[in-house]
Amino acid sequence: MNQTINTILLDRDGTLIEEQHYLSDPKQVQLIPGLPRPWRLLTKLGCRFFLVTNQSGLGRGYFTLDDYERVHSQLLSILAEQEMTLTDTAFCPHAPDTMCDCRKPLPGLWHTLSVQHDLCSQETVMIGDKKSDIDFGLTIGCAETVLVHTGHGQQEAKKLGLPPLALSVQKCPAKLGWPTVQAKSLGDYLSHLVQNRVLVHAHRI
Repeated sequence: MNQTINTILLDRDGTLIEEQHYLSDPKQVQLIPGLPRPWRLLTKLGCRFFLVTNQSGLGRGYFTLDDYERVHSQLLSILAEQEMTLTDTAFCPHAPDTMCDCRKPLPGLWHTLSVQHDLCSQETVMIGDKKSDIDFGLTIGCAETVLVHTGHGQQEAKKLGLPPLALSVQKCPAKLGWPTVQAKSLGDYLSHLVQNRVLVHAHRI
């Protein structure tokens, strides 16, 4: 990686927090281990973090918007306790058959955030545990797309036919539809960015 990176897009379930099937209970919100230190260091280096999440449980009627908001509030509280800053969140509330333009991998969530926060995809990393996250990052032209092996990540890696993960962070061969990087977890990838801090620069002012 030799691009400037100042924006980090994150999937929620299985990437930032432990996977829970159609999460609606704030008590079940639990961060993936290993995040606070590299997150805080990257924030000091000028990176901003954004959440982009499909929440089809809303459209399917599995939980309400109030349920979603309570879960999100709990997540923000946990992040604040760890001095981890999340700049903004964009979510798709629709069921897959709604034909909306905001369900990943379609770029609607990116369009919303990029306009509001003056983001540049070529200075952005997309991190997630599903192929839809990777396709989302590829669609919007991210500098890197990262498949983490938490949540559904290991199953998705097998479906994609990715090489076995031998390192905590590992580049992927260039192939259509593949991520540019695999990582054991979000924390491992963020630590990798910290170690390559010379490539991380503050957001344009």
